[in-house]
Amino acid sequence: MNKIQIIKIIFVLLIIADLGFSFFQYYGTPMFGDIENGVIPDKYVQQLINDPFGFRMLKTGEKHVNPNRFFSHIMFMEYFKHMPIWLQKFTNPISSVYLSSALIKIIIQILFILMIAGLVSKTGKIFSEKFLLSTVLITPLFQSYGFWSRMGINDKSIAYTFFYAVPLIFLMLFLFLVFHSLQPKNKFSWWNFLYLFPFIIVLPFSGPLVPGVILIFTLLAVIHVVIKNRHNIIGTSSFFRTFPILFYLIFLPICLLSIYSLLLGFYDLNYSNETLALGERFLRLPAGLYSQVFHSLGFLLMLITILINYFILKKFQTEESKKLIQILLWITIFSFLYIFLLPFGGYRPYRENIIRYDTFMPVNTALFYYFTASGYFIINFLKGKKRQKYVLLIAIILVIFSIADIKGLNKNKCEKAALQKMSKTNEKIVALPNNCFVLSWENIYDYQQSEKKAELLYYWKITSEKKLFYNESSN
Repeated sequence: MNKIQIIKIIFVLLIIADLGFSFFQYYGTPMFGDIENGVIPDKYVQQLINDPFGFRMLKTGEKHVNPNRFFSHIMFMEYFKHMPIWLQKFTNPISSVYLSSALIKIIIQILFILMIAGLVSKTGKIFSEKFLLSTVLITPLFQSYGFWSRMGINDKSIAYTFFYAVPLIFLMLFLFLVFHSLQPKNKFSWWNFLYLFPFIIVLPFSGPLVPGVILIFTLLAVIHVVIKNRHNIIGTSSFFRTFPILFYLIFLPICLLSIYSLLLGFYDLNYSNETLALGERFLRLPAGLYSQVFHSLGFLLMLITILINYFILKKFQTEESKKLIQILLWITIFSFLYIFLLPFGGYRPYRENIIRYDTFMPVNTALFYYFTASGYFIINFLKGKKRQKYVLLIAIILVIFSIADIKGLNKNKCEKAALQKMSKTNEKIVALPNNCFVLSWENIYDYQQSEKKAELLYYWKITSEKKLFYNESSN
C-alpha cells in the first residue's frame, strides 16, 4: 500500500467519522415549533396550498402566510406525513420522527459537501485523491452545533430546515447542473433543458432568499459575459448573440418568475403588524454584520483563512490563481449586493438586526466554496517545506472547526421522555415538566393550545388517541 492510498483511506475515515457524528447530533436534536400546522395544514397554510402561485391572492388582494414558499411547504408536509410512517416498519413511532429529521438533514449535508467538492476538484470520481482532498477541506465547515449560530446551513428546527436549507440545496444543484452544461466539452442539448426546466418553477416559489440570489447571480453573470466579450459587441444584435441559448431558455424565465415571487412577498400575512421603517432596517445592518463576524471564532477564522489564501494566490501569478482572485472579487460584489437587498425583505422580531445565520446562508455558501477552492489550489501548487507548512496551518484550522462541533448529543432527551410518557399514559390531558418543550419553542401552560400538536402526535401513532398536554408551572 503506497502513500497515496494511505492518505485516501485516512481522508475517507475522517469524512465518515464527521458525517456519522453529525447524524447522531441531528438524531438528538429536538423538533422545536412550527411543525404541526405545516404537516397537518391549518387554514392559513391550506390557503397557500390551494393558491400555490398566488393568482387568487392577487385577484382578491387578501394576504396569505408565506405566499412564495409553496414548494417548501409541500415538501415539508409530504415528507413528514409519509417518512415517519414508513420508518415505523423498522422502528418505534417516536424514533421514526427523529430518524426522519436526521435523515433529511444528513442528506442535505452530504449533497452540500459533494457539490462543493465536485466544483472545486472538477471531477465526479468521489474516491479520487482530488475529490477526497476537496471533501476533507469543506466537511469541517459544515457546523451542526459548534459555530452554527453564524455558519449554520441545517437549521436546528426541522421546519425551518425545509424553508432555508432545502431550497438552498436545490439552488446549488441547479447552478451545479448549469455549470456542467456550460462546459466546452458538454454541448447544450434539449436534454439539458428538460432536466433544468423543473427548477424554473420550483426555485422561485421555495422561499424569499432564493429569488433574490437568482437575480443577483444572473445580473453578475450578464456583467461578466459583457466584460469578457466587450470587444465583439457591436450593436444590439451582437449583444443578444453574446449570451448562450441557455440564458434565454433557463435564466430569463427563472428571473421573471423570481421577480414575481418577490412581489408576492408583499402579501405575506406573517408579522404584518411587526413593522420597522426601511431606513431603520438599514441602520441595523452594521450591528448585524458585526455580530456575524465577531460573535464567535468560526466565521472570523474562515475570513482570516480566505485572506491568507488571497495573499498567497497573489504571489503565484498563474492563470488559475488569477482566476481564483477574480472569483473572490465576484463573491465580494455578490455579498455586498445581497446584504444591501436584505432590508427590503421586511422585518422579523427574531432577526432584529436583519442579518442572521439563515438570511446569511447564500453568502456563507459562497465563502465555504472559496475557502475550499483556494485551499485546494494552494495545497496542490506549493512544493516542499512551504507546502508542509501550509498543510499544517489548514489542518490546525480544520481541527478547530471539528473540535468546536463536538457537542449537541441527546438535546432532545426531555422531549423524548415526554413523548414516551404521553404514549403510555391513559390520561387525556398530560402534565409535562416545566421547560420541557414538545413540538414547541416555549412552555405551553394552557392545554387547549396543544390541540393541533396532539393531532399530529396521534397521526404519527405516537399516541393511541389524541392527548392534550401542558407544562407545569415552576411556581
